[in-house]
Amino acid sequence: GEDDDENIEPWNGIGVQEVVIGLILSLIDLITLLGNTIVFICPVVEKRLRTVTYMFIMSLATADFLVACLVMPFSIIYEVTGMWLFGKLFCKVWISFDVMFCTASIVTLCFISLDRYYPLSPRPPSLSFHRCIVMTCMVWVYSSLISFLPVMQGWNEIPGVDFDAGRECIFVTNWIFAIVASALAFFVPFMVMCSMYFFIYRASRLKATRIMSQTLEIHYHPNSKRQNHLQLENKATRTISIIISVFVLCWLPYFVLNVWLAARGTDSTSTVLVDTFKIITWLGYCNSTINPMLYAFLNRDFQRALKKLLICRHRSQVDIGEDMVSIATFSKTAPDLEYSNTVPVPNGALKGKPK
Repeated sequence: GEDDDENIEPWNGIGVQEVVIGLILSLIDLITLLGNTIVFICPVVEKRLRTVTYMFIMSLATADFLVACLVMPFSIIYEVTGMWLFGKLFCKVWISFDVMFCTASIVTLCFISLDRYYPLSPRPPSLSFHRCIVMTCMVWVYSSLISFLPVMQGWNEIPGVDFDAGRECIFVTNWIFAIVASALAFFVPFMVMCSMYFFIYRASRLKATRIMSQTLEIHYHPNSKRQNHLQLENKATRTISIIISVFVLCWLPYFVLNVWLAARGTDSTSTVLVDTFKIITWLGYCNSTINPMLYAFLNRDFQRALKKLLICRHRSQVDIGEDMVSIATFSKTAPDLEYSNTVPVPNGALKGKPK
C-alpha cells in the first residue's frame, strides 16, 4: 500500500555500524536474560535460598527479566533499523513497559536496602511471608501507576508537539511530568537507598569494632584477629560502595538529562543530544544486567546453588568477612557475633589457619 511505501522509502538499509551496535546490544540483552533466569532457577537446587528475603531478589530478577524480554528487543530493532515498525499504540505500550519495569527494578532495590537494614535496627520487625508478598505487590502497583496510567492517558505529552508515528517512537515529556515521575521513580528511592546503606555501613563498623575489642581483650593475636576484622570492615565498606556506585552510574545520568531536556523544552533536539540520550538510556538498561551479579551472585548460598547447577564440586570456604559482607549483599546474615562474652568468634564462622 501507499503507507508501506512511505515507510520503506526513507530507509536506506542497515550498514556495518548498525550491525555492530545490534550485536553489542543483543549480547547485553542475552546476558541480562541468562543472569536473571539463573536467579529464578537457583532456589530449586538450593534449599537455603527458599527464604522470605529471597522474594525481593526474585522480584528484582522479574523486573530485570521483563526489561530484557519486552523492552530491550524492541529498542534494539528500533536502533538498528532507525525506524519504529510497530505502530503508535504499541509505542505507548512499549514506553509504559519501559517505565514500569525500570521503576519496579529501582524501587525493589530500595526495598532490598530496607530489608538489609531491618536485622541491624534496634527493634527488628519480623518479616513474614505475607508481609513480603504485600510489599512486593506494592512495588508493582506503584510502578504501574506511574507508567501505564499517565502514558496511556497522555499526561506526559506536550500540547502541539507530536512525532511521526509511522517512523518514530519518542517518549515526549512535559516538565511537570518529567520532574514528578523522575522524583517518584528514582530520586526518592535513591535517597532512601543511600540512607539505608549509610546506616548499614555505620552498624557494620560498630559491630566490627565491638567484635575486635572483645577479641583483643580475650584472645589477642596481633597478626590474625586484628587484621581479619579490619579486612571485614573494609569488605563491607567496599561492597556497599560498589552497590551505590553502580546504581548511580547507571541511572543518575538518565534522570538528570530527562529532567534537563524537559525543562529546556522542545528546541533541544540536536543529533549529539539524541545519541547521548540513547547511550544513557541503555546505561540504565544495563543496571538490569548487573543486578543479578551484585545482589545474587555475590551471596555464598547462591554460589553454592550455581556450583550445583554447573556440577562443580569445589569445597566452599566461608569466613567471617564473607558473613559480614552478606549484610550488604544479602540480608540472610550469619549468626550474631555479639551473643557470646566468652568466645570471641563462633567456631563455625571462621576457618582457622594452621598455626
